[in-house]
Amino acid sequence: MRVVTRNDMVDHDEEDYYGDNNDDDIDVEDPEDEDDEDNQPDAVQGFFLHKEPVYTVSMHPLQDSIVVSGGGDDASYVWNTHSDSVVASGFSFDGQYLATGGMDGRLFVYKSTTGEQILELDGPAEVTWLNWHPRGNALLVAVPSGQCMNVFTGHSGSISCGQFSPDGKSIVSGGEEGNLYNWDPRTAAVKQVFRADDARFLNGSSVTSVGVHGDSQVVLAGGQDGTASLVHLGSGKILGSVSKAEDSIESIGFSSHLPIASVASIDGTIALWDITAMRLRQTFRHPKGVTKTIFLKTKPLLLSASLDKTVRLWDLRTGTFQRSFYGHSGPILDMSIGASETSFVTCGEDGSSQVFLIE
Repeated sequence: MRVVTRNDMVDHDEEDYYGDNNDDDIDVEDPEDEDDEDNQPDAVQGFFLHKEPVYTVSMHPLQDSIVVSGGGDDASYVWNTHSDSVVASGFSFDGQYLATGGMDGRLFVYKSTTGEQILELDGPAEVTWLNWHPRGNALLVAVPSGQCMNVFTGHSGSISCGQFSPDGKSIVSGGEEGNLYNWDPRTAAVKQVFRADDARFLNGSSVTSVGVHGDSQVVLAGGQDGTASLVHLGSGKILGSVSKAEDSIESIGFSSHLPIASVASIDGTIALWDITAMRLRQTFRHPKGVTKTIFLKTKPLLLSASLDKTVRLWDLRTGTFQRSFYGHSGPILDMSIGASETSFVTCGEDGSSQVFLIE
């Protein structure tokens, strides 16, 4: 295993690598697909050792200089030896530990500063996602057999998404069978189940994405059919439906500046919903599917990564497009932002991970 720092990445020559972007004429409601030949790359550094598509990327929560990526070449940098594609990665809350999971069902945990492997687990099937506890060194991992590793059972199909609540007192997970579970992390007891057979919840669609509000009570779940439902963990009530995209929901988030939730779809739309009034406030668009969105904590801004090979920056207060970031030659599959929120890293089907400066 080898720690990959920003010093290990390729620095692009500034004179050759920067260029003017002419995006002022892009209509937020229906933007034109940019011509790649007219847009110069914006990435300040790149990592190109992967020989296959890169599926997952994470930035250290305290040090922007440390990055992990995993891809279809069965390798992850920060380094391990999975025997199949690496599809999940993440740092612990304090950045001391790093976990990677692969389609081979293997989970590795390392010390992020030294690369020392401290844990290896072999699951019965591929790891589909992982999530660290927000305040402690506890790791939540899912495999498609419907059984969370060694702890939680209940889903009858593949567990497609899940995470700890911000206060660490709940775990929410969404499954292929269409159910959303609320678990007690300490006892593994089920607190609530929002079921697919309830027509008010995602119309029975498989759960593909989930987001938890900062209050750890409100959860937004997105479905394969493009619907999204808002639920309350405290009361167990379904608050309502807030979206109907034309394709699967891939990314969900809540703004810490405004009472807004984002619902991003493979149809290229990012719907911004006022969750207090339960009404659509704005719709941003990419010409192709959106794979990841990130709300900045320091400013009312939103980053969106897309299959159109770009990342876009949006202003939430004005509802306007700010700029595009170019560099990838293929669809972008994942994105992570640094603790300082001055830079972010992406990865994609072109086999590269690239670092961009927000300002």
